[in-house]
Amino acid sequence: MMKTKRLIVILCCLVQVLFGTVAYAEKIPVNKNWKEADGERSLSSSPILMKEGNMLLIQSDKVLENLFIAITSEDGRQVYLELSNVTVDTAYVIPIDLLPAGNYCITVMQGANYVIGYFHVG
Repeated sequence: MMKTKRLIVILCCLVQVLFGTVAYAEKIPVNKNWKEADGERSLSSSPILMKEGNMLLIQSDKVLENLFIAITSEDGRQVYLELSNVTVDTAYVIPIDLLPAGNYCITVMQGANYVIGYFHVG
């Protein structure tokens, strides 16, 4: 009986340690002007911006090609610039672990469409 209690306590502690260290992605609030193409009402092609630990993630329900992605610091310095594509099954990942602490703005553009989000690196 004592061994069973000890085993249950050890398993509970192990589960708490494992699940307590899992990082959850937080959705970045955005300002957007993203017009859907005619006839595409069921799925949104607007990118979704997420921050998970030391990474930014860009996701979409549709393939997005030729996306202009820029990150600027709050003093206006451009710290990241890329032209890329986002696929449906894979998030586009931007590592931000080397950025100094502070507030940043991410802009994702495709033609006249844009999504702008703000995030903090601590």
